Amino acid sequence: MTPSPLYSGKVRDIYAAGDERLLLVTSDRISAFDVVMAEPIPDKGRVLTAMSAFWFEQFADLVPGDVISTDLADAPEDLRDPSWAGRAMLCHRA
Repeated sequence: MTPSPLYSGKVRDIYAAGDERLLLVTSDRISAFDVVMAEPIPDKGRVLTAMSAFWFEQFADLVPGDVISTDLADAPEDLRDPSWAGRAMLCHRA
């Protein structure tokens, strides 16, 4: 059973990952004008996560980022939901 998120937003859910870390999971939900639409967009979460990871990597030597890993295997064992593969980012807690 997956733990409850610390925070559930319109598109992302945030889970405590221990040791001052958070796991951000991007869903396929879509929102517009502060409304979450009923129909998700398949793989939208994977695309958003890949885009974020790309830009964090591009600017890594210019601006320190909070991303530790996008590999779900690096997340705590209780947060390794297979459906989150490609849509999760392990980050330092600010």
